[in-house]
Amino acid sequence: MDWLFGASSRLDRRDMMARAVGAGLCVAGLAREASAQVRFSAYPFALGIASGEPSDDGFVIWTRLAPEPFNADGAMPNLPVEVSWEVAADEQFRRVLRAGTAMAVPELAHAVHVEVAGLPPGRVCFYRFRVAGIDSPVGRARTLPRRGDDLSALSFVTAGCQRWEQGLFTAWRRIAEEDIAFVFHYGDYIYEYGRVAAEPGGRPVIRAMPDGFGPCRTLADYRRRYGLYKTDPDLQAAHASCVFLPSFDDHEVANNWAGDSGPRGTASDRFLIRRAAAFQAWYEHMPVRRRALPRGPDLVAYRAFGFGRLATLAVLDTRSFRTPQPCGDGIRAGCDEALEDSRTLLGAAQENWLDGVLRAGGSVWQVLAQQVLFAAMDWRSFGRSTTQERHAGDMDKWDGAAAGRERVLAMLRRVERANPVVLTGDAHIGLALDLHRDGRDPASPCIGVEFLATSISSGGDGRALLRNDRMLRADNPHLKFAGNERGYSLHRVTPRQWQADFRVVPKVSVAGSPVLTRKSLVVEAGRPGLVDA
Repeated sequence: MDWLFGASSRLDRRDMMARAVGAGLCVAGLAREASAQVRFSAYPFALGIASGEPSDDGFVIWTRLAPEPFNADGAMPNLPVEVSWEVAADEQFRRVLRAGTAMAVPELAHAVHVEVAGLPPGRVCFYRFRVAGIDSPVGRARTLPRRGDDLSALSFVTAGCQRWEQGLFTAWRRIAEEDIAFVFHYGDYIYEYGRVAAEPGGRPVIRAMPDGFGPCRTLADYRRRYGLYKTDPDLQAAHASCVFLPSFDDHEVANNWAGDSGPRGTASDRFLIRRAAAFQAWYEHMPVRRRALPRGPDLVAYRAFGFGRLATLAVLDTRSFRTPQPCGDGIRAGCDEALEDSRTLLGAAQENWLDGVLRAGGSVWQVLAQQVLFAAMDWRSFGRSTTQERHAGDMDKWDGAAAGRERVLAMLRRVERANPVVLTGDAHIGLALDLHRDGRDPASPCIGVEFLATSISSGGDGRALLRNDRMLRADNPHLKFAGNERGYSLHRVTPRQWQADFRVVPKVSVAGSPVLTRKSLVVEAGRPGLVDA
């Protein structure tokens, strides 16, 4: 199944930086070291447990020893610590299927990534860790079905954008209560900004970060930020409930970064050092496979997952290989630079890989799981003037790389019996759109659909409708739903149809808020186009 995973990138021009920044990342041989005898100042599993990256015979299980999560090193000694693990067929661990030990090493912040294999396909399993006689919480994970299996149904969630200060993570608790196979986390797991006590205008934030949390620039900064976010009990409950397919967007590094370009005014070399720190911290805190271990400022995060003959899901990276945003970024009308043939969000290697995944075919649904809005969208009603006569695109989205989008659309059109579905986030609103052959011509044939999940908390308490809802719909006839509440998207997939439920939490400022289904839409296999459920 090598076709499922992105090939390693060539890093010749960055080898020196990779060695300088990534020194100490080598994990070969650490399992042979003697475990340190440690006593913990507090519960060592304060960051919870997680699973991810499923295959048809296993998955990754993760934890990080950090009795004091707000310390960059978690208050752990500068020594390796042995951690035991078990995977069982039942929650009481009466029937253990696999067991072993792993070394939590200081070079990786005492994080543990165990790649469990040899499990039955399509099986729900339970897992836990133990260190110094102390048990972790119990997690639940599921292996994939075999590639050729006929899967009658699949349920999963798309979620992301979880800024600490702007809301409680109640939506994660509600996700933990859903009966789903996995979560696709599209990114913005953390936000890199420094501590603030109030929003612009003086309104207090819903919950402030502790004192001393400045902007993330160093490895220690990013480790502390993940340490804070992962103490949230609702987020921990979601991780314990099912496997995650984690990705990243911009805030895991810096706002609107693009390829080797960071925030405006930041030298490229300086940004790459920062990106190396951010990527190492991301790897340390995500349940991903060793192939995602970064080499300095580079990692390969694009990969694909097969769900029998039902769906193939390609997780894309729309940040690392993109060309910088044209016309100075933001919402722009008449940006000719965005139409240049060289513009891309994926880069040539990832585009070629995606073409190979799609050509392999064999499934009913072809799913692109990525970060920023794919469909052409007219955002003029979000500008200073609502009387602009020209289409206004968002240069941080695929509108800023129209030629790259056309190349992907051409790939999808070449797939026999294609049923494309694009999963997106980033915008802090919920959207559902038809994808047309010509994105600016709603009369051109519809070839697929896109579901943009709203944020977990970013943006704070919302409202059912955007203030410019009427104008937005008038400017975008292919838009079938728009909402401005926090929550997630729940997807229920069968060989005959795909249903997306936009699940919302009315108040992220109030603990224990319920979850509601604001809108449900359906697309039938072989009949592209969204209709009400």
